[in-house]
Amino acid sequence: MNIDKELLLALMMSAWTQIPYDTLLEFNPQQIRVEEEQLMRLEGQVTIPTDLEVYNKEILTSYNTSLSLRIYKPKEIHKPLPVVLFLHGGAFIFGSPEQYDFQLFDLVREAQVIVVSVDYRLAPEYPFPAALEDSIIALQYVYKYAETLGGNKQNISVMGSSAGGTIALSLLHLNRDSDKIPITNAFILYPPTSDKLDTLSMQTYANAPMQSKHSAIYMWKHYLSGNESKWREYAIPNQMNDYEDLPPMTFILAECDPLIDEAKEYVKLVQQSAGQIEVKEIKGAVHTFDFFECAITTDFTQYKMDYFKKLYSM
Repeated sequence: MNIDKELLLALMMSAWTQIPYDTLLEFNPQQIRVEEEQLMRLEGQVTIPTDLEVYNKEILTSYNTSLSLRIYKPKEIHKPLPVVLFLHGGAFIFGSPEQYDFQLFDLVREAQVIVVSVDYRLAPEYPFPAALEDSIIALQYVYKYAETLGGNKQNISVMGSSAGGTIALSLLHLNRDSDKIPITNAFILYPPTSDKLDTLSMQTYANAPMQSKHSAIYMWKHYLSGNESKWREYAIPNQMNDYEDLPPMTFILAECDPLIDEAKEYVKLVQQSAGQIEVKEIKGAVHTFDFFECAITTDFTQYKMDYFKKLYSM
């Protein structure tokens, strides 16, 4: 593998890489949440920057459940700001909005945006389409209450990381076919886009750090374990009915990620339908590289900030 040496050292030094994700995904997926929560407690509570307002908002849904949204915004808002709907990663099974606090603090401050992060329901207790149901409800909420939040309802972006990227893509297709809420842009990081797991990169990087083929097998197994036929055609990005009339997208892909080739297949499907999609491949990077301190992450973070600043200055 061509993993960047500094990143590899950061991976070796991180307590997060000591969690046996492969084994737990197969035999006890809920235990991953327990172990990640323990690590977060050990790392201590994140300090919210004094110039930001961050809070959780509970909303009622039409599915007789409540949905928690974590909202990040500048304390001082002088004009309606762009709103980013964010979907966290975690193999559809674990992860939380709070795990992305430090990344989203920077995004809100540097790009002057409002971020609404969705604490969607997780598999295996809540298989597909639960996460997609929660995401479309969150998008509807953002569109309806954008002005109350200090945002611009005509300037909504969608951002998703890993499995959150998969859900984001499902959301884009579903929204296009149903609500048609205007979405200006989508920023998608290293998403799983196929359950076939038969690409060259899936074989080459089958045992890569932070995402293995074994994990991918059980990730999809848990996510698709339900009997619900609703919206099934939106579950797997590479198997959508069509790829037309989607908002402009940017894909961030990691060179040493088993998921990279399937994501490139999705890119081709969009391009063949005359869609606008850009790809930035991070050389020497692995899945979720941006959680580990190294030069690759520093450079990518600057790219991300510049990207959103440019996007919203147009």
